[in-house]
Amino acid sequence: MAASIKMDELLVTWLSSDNVYENVLNLIETYRQTASQPNNKSNTSPPSSPSRARKGGAIDDDEKDSSSISAAQKSKDVTIPPFYRPPGSLVNGKKAKPLRRSRSDSFDSDQSWDGVYSADGNDDYSQSTSHSNNSNTDSKKSKSNNNTASNLSIKEQVKKTFDESGKPMELNKNSKYLTIDNFVKITKDICTFPTFFNRPLYKRILYLWNTQDIKSQSGKLIIWNEYLNEDLDIGSNPAEDDSSNNEQDGENKTNTKKKEPNELLDQLDKYITYDIFKWYWSHEMEDYDIQERFYRLLKKPHEDYVGKDDFGPYIKELLRDHPGLEFLSNHAEFQDKYAVTVITRIFYTVNKCHSGRITSRQIRRSDLLSAFQQVDEEEDINKVTKYFSYEHFYVLYCRFWELDHDRDYKITREDLLKYADQSLSHMIVDRIFDAAPRPFGLQEEEKDNDRDSPTNDSADGSDSSKNSKTKNKSKNGKVKSARDYLTYEDFIFFMLSEEDKANEISVRYWFSCLDVDGDGKLNNMEMRSFYALQQHRMQTLGHEHIPFEDMLCQMIDMIKPKSDDHVIVEDFLQEECVPVSGALFDALFNLNKYVQFEQRDPFQERQKREDEFETDWDRFACMDYNRLAMEEEAREEDAMEIDWVTVDDEDEDGEDFNLGLGGSSEAPF
Repeated sequence: MAASIKMDELLVTWLSSDNVYENVLNLIETYRQTASQPNNKSNTSPPSSPSRARKGGAIDDDEKDSSSISAAQKSKDVTIPPFYRPPGSLVNGKKAKPLRRSRSDSFDSDQSWDGVYSADGNDDYSQSTSHSNNSNTDSKKSKSNNNTASNLSIKEQVKKTFDESGKPMELNKNSKYLTIDNFVKITKDICTFPTFFNRPLYKRILYLWNTQDIKSQSGKLIIWNEYLNEDLDIGSNPAEDDSSNNEQDGENKTNTKKKEPNELLDQLDKYITYDIFKWYWSHEMEDYDIQERFYRLLKKPHEDYVGKDDFGPYIKELLRDHPGLEFLSNHAEFQDKYAVTVITRIFYTVNKCHSGRITSRQIRRSDLLSAFQQVDEEEDINKVTKYFSYEHFYVLYCRFWELDHDRDYKITREDLLKYADQSLSHMIVDRIFDAAPRPFGLQEEEKDNDRDSPTNDSADGSDSSKNSKTKNKSKNGKVKSARDYLTYEDFIFFMLSEEDKANEISVRYWFSCLDVDGDGKLNNMEMRSFYALQQHRMQTLGHEHIPFEDMLCQMIDMIKPKSDDHVIVEDFLQEECVPVSGALFDALFNLNKYVQFEQRDPFQERQKREDEFETDWDRFACMDYNRLAMEEEAREEDAMEIDWVTVDDEDEDGEDFNLGLGGSSEAPF
């Protein structure tokens, strides 16, 4: 008996749903009460198990005693609600309440379409858990009073929105639809997504609705590719469509190219009606929590992961609608680079395995959704230091542009050696190119190189292959491989790890570079080989010579590894060691930071701990952005003193820095 109770208690600790938790507690209490009854003589099976008929059909006295329990109580004892209930399940003839994995404040209100799970006794578990729900009634009421919309069911909220903002259909005046502009209220208030998710959400709903009866996967992909088109005529105001069509009558070439897909989409619904959204809510929203909804909206419908291209539509909408990025409206080049920077930073933080595929579990364990919601509510884009800060993008891109002298958007080993006044050693630079994690792997680069290989040359594509070969050739005439250069995305990974070594991602980044033999252990031989170059550079530059044994002893005292023979990555990730783990890395390959560490001022270190910055990267980005801004202002002042005629002549022949466009655009602040 004690063993059975122990197993029930372990089961309770595993479950996370409130309803399941309370119901299992009731089962345990019922079990104890039934076990303590004197008339119950059965010791071979628990009271919650059903009666077992013998082969001959006879029932002994013990089973007769156990059958005296009422049928209602027996069914109550043996029915344990599942941790996950399939969507659309029926319990007691009613639609079962969906069981969610996690609890969130935004899900205090009833998420069913008809509001059948409100505190009115309609819940199939309301009677068994009424004694526990009464204690939480006051707190739930106080939260629901803060939002009057939560008192209404989803059905009533949607119906109210359609009545206020909907427009009557042409064929059926009794039915109304919402345009993309009028759909924002549902996106923000009902679906709880950021405002700039409105257009992608609108397209996703129509795509799922229009392809629900299509069984061919290839047919779905054709329609999906058409929905990715930014110029797709869906959800716009019919009056605006007429005016835009009149302006585009002369564009025959464009119309002929899009004639076939337009004919296909003209047969599908272009506006969201009440019935369409009701269908979408029941299939994609009702049975999932906010994190799962966010994940299912980001990923492609036919994939089980989120790729880098999946963020593109949402970042474009952010650039279009956010007031803090309005100044970039006339700088399409910077918009693309900003989007690449944001997406790469997301993968740097969320996709810690660097597979290029974000899973549902990784989204749940990250702050990605809260960052999207924060940037939607914050007008100053630079206050959202997670992923979206324009100042951070400016610092990353300017540093990349300073090193990319040949303007091919590729950083070579010689270019990276110049980073931060040549602070990195040759050995660590080689390891960065050979072993450092890449944000999206090497698949795309390897494919490009395969296309450029002589075996893939053809008579029709000889010119293009020659051009691609010439572009990828290095100074010695050899074709560059994927590991011979860093792309802008790879450089973002490097710089984020270099300027902030006090986090798990950067620790793993540099540990993989230092672990030459790949055994997961950093031994004295490997550390000595890296430090030997540091010693040579210290002697050459006239710095104080620090023996390897003294440096290692100091670092071991700070990190406190479990083994005296080697250091593993888990030693760096100890809570008290993460803030100082960068000191060992700097000692092995970054001379400038190591010298600063040895000559550090305790007063300045205390100021760093008490300043407003949350991470070392935030502090570095703020200081470097101010430096770049001052340099830009100085260049503008110098240009004012020069004759404008001379400036115009020089601009035609020369090339300025101007944030990466060869003088074609100014650096937008």
